[in-house]
Amino acid sequence: MTMPGPGWYPDPETPGQSRWWTGAGWSEHTQPPAPPATPQVATAVEVPYVPMAGYALPSSETPLLKRGEKDRLTRKNNVFAWTGLLLSLIAFFFDPLALTSIIAIVFSSIGLARAQRLSDAGVRIAGRGTAIAGLVIGIAGVALFLYSVSRMFPALHM
Repeated sequence: MTMPGPGWYPDPETPGQSRWWTGAGWSEHTQPPAPPATPQVATAVEVPYVPMAGYALPSSETPLLKRGEKDRLTRKNNVFAWTGLLLSLIAFFFDPLALTSIIAIVFSSIGLARAQRLSDAGVRIAGRGTAIAGLVIGIAGVALFLYSVSRMFPALHM
């Protein structure tokens, strides 16, 4: 039979008292029983107002991404924005009819709308800047095409 370890236990001879058990037998040391533990009640603590507390600096827990990682996340999260930018860059240099520029503008517009939805959903890298760059370069490609067409036909100038 296993005996309990040393400690204070209810005294078997005197009710209402505790006696020290040595692990092998009772000692002569006694004490009144410990009062029952009172439950701790939580109290409301007033938090002081801190101006601009919602605009804290980014925490160190958020990892800073390198350029290549951001590009990969943009391609993964918003393929329309990335495709629009790529098409607009190609169209800016190699588009004799401005068709690729117009397609780039469409893709970039879809990418911009998708970036807004992703941002609303809490995605940090949504591709908004990529979509805007695709729109700007695509519009510049169409403007360059229109300028070159107007230079070819001087009769169109009035």
